[in-house]
Order: sequence, then C-alpha cells, then structure tokens
Amino acid sequence: MAAEAAVRHRQVEANGISMHVAEAGPEGGAAPAVLFVHGFPELWYSWRHQMGYLAARGYRCVAPDLRGYGSTTAPPEPFYYTAFHIVGDLIALLDALRLPQVFVVGHDWGAIVSWNLCLLRPDRVRALVNLSVAFMPRRPGVKPVEYFRAAYGDDYYVCRFQEPGVEAEFTAFDLKNFFKLALTVQTIGSSTMNLRKMQAYNKEIKLPSWLSEEDISYLANVYAKTGFAGGVNYYRCLDLNWELMAPWTGAKVQVPTKFIVGDGDLAYHHSGVKSYIHKGGLKRDVPMLEEVVVIKGAGHFIQQERAQEISEHVYDYIKKFGTGVSTLKISKL
Repeated sequence: MAAEAAVRHRQVEANGISMHVAEAGPEGGAAPAVLFVHGFPELWYSWRHQMGYLAARGYRCVAPDLRGYGSTTAPPEPFYYTAFHIVGDLIALLDALRLPQVFVVGHDWGAIVSWNLCLLRPDRVRALVNLSVAFMPRRPGVKPVEYFRAAYGDDYYVCRFQEPGVEAEFTAFDLKNFFKLALTVQTIGSSTMNLRKMQAYNKEIKLPSWLSEEDISYLANVYAKTGFAGGVNYYRCLDLNWELMAPWTGAKVQVPTKFIVGDGDLAYHHSGVKSYIHKGGLKRDVPMLEEVVVIKGAGHFIQQERAQEISEHVYDYIKKFGTGVSTLKISKL
C-alpha cells in the first residue's frame, strides 16, 4: 500500500459556514485536483488511503468535513441540510481554493451529494468516480421516506432518523463499539444501522485487518465532541430535497463517470438497484457512464476495506483525462 501522504488541515470560509478541509499532495492551482466527498457516519478521514495514493502521483487531494460533520459548522435546523446547501458549500469551497474544475470521488451520502453536484454544476467536474450508492432519479409519484417506510417499515433507520431527537440515542453507546459495529457489519437487509439492535449487541467485535483501533478512536473522539445531529439531518431532508429537485425531474448526469460497488453492500441489495445498474437504467440516466465495477466480497465502506483496489480504480480512471488544468475562469463579484 502506498505510504500515507502528509495531510494538511485548515478552516475555509465558504457559503456562510466554516469548513474543515484536509489536503494532501501539491499545493496551488498547477496540479489536477480531486475532491473527496464522505458519507455517514464518516469524516474526511475515510479517504486517507486514497489521498495518500493520489498525492504520491501528483494530484492535489481535497477532503472536507461536510456541513454538520467534524470541525465544519453544523447549523441546528434540519432545513439547512438540503442538496442545494451541500452542493453550494462544495462550489463555494472550490471557489475559495481557486479550483475551477476537479475530479470528484464520493461515497455513501457523499455519492448522493456528488450525483447532485454533477446534476447542478457539471461545468465544475472533470469526471466522477462514485462508490456504493447509485444515482437515484427523482420519482414524481412517491416521496423517498414514504418509499422506505412502505418497503422496510417504521423501524428502518431512514424512517427512524425522521423522528425529532433520535440523535440523542447515540449518546447511549460506547462510541468505539458503535463505530466498530457500524463499519464492519455485513448485514444485508433492513437491520443495518438499527440503533436498538446495535445497543443490544454484546459480543466482542474483532476488527478486520483494514481497520485499526487508532482509526476507531479518531472517529469516536470527533463524534464525542460533535454528536450525530448533523449527519442525521441529511436524512431529514430527503423529502424536502424531493420537493426542491422537482425542476430536475428526468434530468441526466452529464459527466464522465465510473461507478464502483461491493457485492456485499446493503445499498447494492435494495429492491431494484441491481437491475437498474446492470440493465440500462443507470446508463440511461448517466449517459457518460463508462464503467461499472462490482467488487466481490466487499461491503459498504469499500474505500477503507479495499483501500488499494479502490485507489487504483480511481487513479486508472482519472488519469485518462490528462493532467492539464482547466482554464475555466471563476468570476469574483
């Protein structure tokens, strides 16, 4: 595995909030840049392996803690976490860093954010590599939470996260045990992230080779300070996003794209997802989709579980676009 690159940390004022940004690789605008977008319950830290790998190959790696996470501002009200807020944060971050165009790599909720970034501002993205969560076209007839409730019941975590105050349930956990469970669970079905079942779990959790006690401690220490409300608020905006994205019904993602998923990933086993990915639906909605990779035996947190493999997949794809930097101008009002 490539040696970990030195990671620089700073706060960047963007879109009215302060964003914590981790960077690796060359500084300045001369190098091609990669924007990494994390999911839940994660941080910039999920990308440490890919940052090291790509930084060693001349890429400027930029991995923010998204709004509500880590050392980035976390507004208390759920309605400040819409797709437009989060995409707006990323565009403002790119402007602040004077990066006219970037490669984008997203995972989990970060994949959803990245799909929306490409849908709303394809001019800022040279190419996309998304992990785990396929594009989900807007269905005019059914709101997302209604769909999940009908498919999996009221106890499904997406539905439970709609309840005010549910984030307080995380305080009952030993956070190290929570992250060990959350990152290593191989369950396929509706029980993933079921807080009640996770709290009742009393077996010793043996860490896999790809996850260390140091990794778990980093996440636990940060979340002990921040809590989970920020991440939960993304779920609370699912229906609001559905309403706000009505003008983009039927819109296509017009960015060169590679999609990667583990065959043991819950997101791959949701009803209809496999057929959508493999029988033309994803290609219809993402016309510039160039490749779909299904990694045997891999679970959800694939960029950590299969760090070297994912780093190579990302690099092999984005290097095709050359190392020249776009001359697209950023207007400053």
